[in-house]
Amino acid sequence: MRQLRILPYAAAEATVAFWEDRVERARRDLREDSERGSNVVETIIIVAGFAGLAFTIYLAVSGKVQSWISKIPG
Repeated sequence: MRQLRILPYAAAEATVAFWEDRVERARRDLREDSERGSNVVETIIIVAGFAGLAFTIYLAVSGKVQSWISKIPG
């Protein structure tokens, strides 16, 4: 009977040990992989650059189109 009372404590101890190990492995992986988000940052910079270029081209083309429209008689 006494062993049955110890069983939940043993299960809790095993669960805590599992999660401690899991957290420690996750921390170690994060420390080892210091360039983890660099690809995301580079992608954001590239996309922002192309968006700026597209906006500049849009402004140039829309100004030209407006001047062509204003030359149409009527």
